[in-house]
Amino acid sequence: MSRRLQTVAAVTCMKLLLLLFNVIFWVAGIILLAFGLWMKLSLHYLLDLSDDYNDAVPYIFIGTGALIVVVGLFACCCTVKGQPILLYVLAIFLSLVFICEVAAGIAGYVYRNKLQNGFETGLNNSITHYGNGRIRDRDVDMLQKYLKCCGVKDFEDWNAVWKNDSVPISCCKDSNTCQYAPLMGTDDIYVEGCYNKVVDFVNRNLGALFGGLVGLAFFQLLGVTLACCLAKYADKAKYEPVA
Repeated sequence: MSRRLQTVAAVTCMKLLLLLFNVIFWVAGIILLAFGLWMKLSLHYLLDLSDDYNDAVPYIFIGTGALIVVVGLFACCCTVKGQPILLYVLAIFLSLVFICEVAAGIAGYVYRNKLQNGFETGLNNSITHYGNGRIRDRDVDMLQKYLKCCGVKDFEDWNAVWKNDSVPISCCKDSNTCQYAPLMGTDDIYVEGCYNKVVDFVNRNLGALFGGLVGLAFFQLLGVTLACCLAKYADKAKYEPVA
């Protein structure tokens, strides 16, 4: 096999590998975008209870996911065309996204602990002022129904506030048979506190997501390497003699 044919074979192989990378990268962007939308549309009632929650967090995920989707589509076009200049531009884009993702992953890991501490304070305040018609009343009810919990540490936290041995209906396992149930009838209400459940939920979901984000960032280094190598071989193939 001539040197030119070897170069063409190497270019074809790297194109296929880079296309595979682009597909995985693009799917990861869609997942991040979907998670950001999920945080904004479905988890806001939980996150709003934290005094340290920043409304910009879902938009960071949405923006990062959208950026990855756009870069992924651009990457596919660059790979198919095989133009060295476009491949080098792609490598620069991937490097910039890599830096942003590592920074976001590290900041997210630190922010996760701050979010947990702020949630304990926020939930205590929300329970203390529960029943005043504030929007946090709805958030507390949604939290207790969704996570099947009651109070901060346990169901007796409500007695410390109301002094009447009763709990909100959102603590009830069946709202049709439990209307401000007495604390003594614990078979009808959730007894576990919400704080520990929220911490477990955050560690399980956000922790895994931030870890995956950092993993995706380092996976991009493979894309940077493939893009640079493909650009080098594609440029080399132009000037090698046929035989």
